Amino acid sequence: MSKFHTGTLRTLSLSLLLIGTAIAQPMPTRGMIEVGNGVYAATGYASNNMGFIVTSEGVVVIDTGMTAEIGREFLADIRKKTDQPIRYVIFTHYHYDHVDGASAFQGPGTQFVAQENLVGNLKTLKGLERINQTVLGSASEAPVVYPDITYRDSTTLTVGGREIQLFHALGETNDATLVWLPQDRVVFIGDLNNANLGSPVMPEGYPEGLMAAVDLIEGLGPKTLVPGHGRIQETTLESLQALSTVTANLIQVRESVGNGSDLETTLAAVTMPAEFRKDPLLAATFRACREPYVNRLFKNYTGYYGSNPVQFRPAPARERSALLAELAGGNARLLATATRLAGEGKYQLALEILEIVTTNDPGNREARLAREQAFTALARSGKDLNWYHRAAYSNAARKEKALAGPPSPP
Repeated sequence: MSKFHTGTLRTLSLSLLLIGTAIAQPMPTRGMIEVGNGVYAATGYASNNMGFIVTSEGVVVIDTGMTAEIGREFLADIRKKTDQPIRYVIFTHYHYDHVDGASAFQGPGTQFVAQENLVGNLKTLKGLERINQTVLGSASEAPVVYPDITYRDSTTLTVGGREIQLFHALGETNDATLVWLPQDRVVFIGDLNNANLGSPVMPEGYPEGLMAAVDLIEGLGPKTLVPGHGRIQETTLESLQALSTVTANLIQVRESVGNGSDLETTLAAVTMPAEFRKDPLLAATFRACREPYVNRLFKNYTGYYGSNPVQFRPAPARERSALLAELAGGNARLLATATRLAGEGKYQLALEILEIVTTNDPGNREARLAREQAFTALARSGKDLNWYHRAAYSNAARKEKALAGPPSPP
């Protein structure tokens, strides 16, 4: 396990590091940052960063963005730097925001490179990403481009006398590639530093693999780390070491799962260690990781049914909602209660009550508008540092506004 080192870079600003896409802060501006000799980090393409390496024998591209349009924009920006042919395109992993721009780079002499597990993931898991895209309001269609070259553990590409070493890593996915440029001491880490421990809606997440990958990077001794998301200057070896340390702490939740506690009780029992509270970077990392790690690991370790037989086969939502409304005195009374709770800042509880109302009466405009206001308030809340929640809340608010429709004519 990587040990966390105290260094001169430990400052308050580091406590605000963007750990993957987990801690909300402004996105990087679009631009090209030269991080090595002919090595560029391309930042701010939607939420993504990519990269490319210019050599005397051609260009090597690292990731392609989340849509075909962004891929074309990225290629056009590369052409502002060089007219060398594109020799290789390396995928850091299969997620749509890293591979869906690939069609823009297809052409004679261009080969696509990935870890071998990426092929199976594109075939079996990529379709599930539609759930993720729908939740985030970013659904789009893009041609699937499969790699021409795959490797298992590691491989080296040599282009124009430049060595480009690829290492398989487990972190959020099982097909991750670390791209190491030894001459420049630059490593492109993809989404290794994702505090969600993988996409919240996908069957992935490898805590032990993440820690091993951080050890590998630490052994390489990089000067610059380029993440798949976030600001380069705020992604450092130190921030990865903090993530590894927090991961080692949080995976201990599996030791308590067997005692029969439910998720709510388990989450409440996972508190920040005293030594983390003394360190701004560890504290920020723990806060970002705690909820997604516990949710993912608890559900991984408790199996298909869970431990509460009452929840094995829940009653139909409509039947349950109708009964709850009857017991409460009707939808109008529930709506009034939800409005009061929202006024007190209890937006989550208000939404749970409004869910009963909209299940009973999907066309209830007042309930839809109340849901829009609650989702908007949660999206703007400073209490939740998880970017995924913010995006989902914002998208849900837009949907509720559309469902509410225009007011009835007088």
